[in-house]
Amino acid sequence: MSKRGPEPALPRIRKPPPLPTIDELIAEARELGWDDLADSFEKIRYLESPKGQRYLERREKRISRL
Repeated sequence: MSKRGPEPALPRIRKPPPLPTIDELIAEARELGWDDLADSFEKIRYLESPKGQRYLERREKRISRL
């Protein structure tokens, strides 16, 4: 068997930039005049809140009774 040289070093992988927060996305959508998109982001923010989670649980129970 022949000797091989040292293994080449693996390239360093950069960390991706952090994702924007939902508030940043809402503000940017409003700046661009995309109010429908901003409203959708606000609904997502609400559904991720504890109050929104309770709403989803109640809705799921109602639907399961049908």
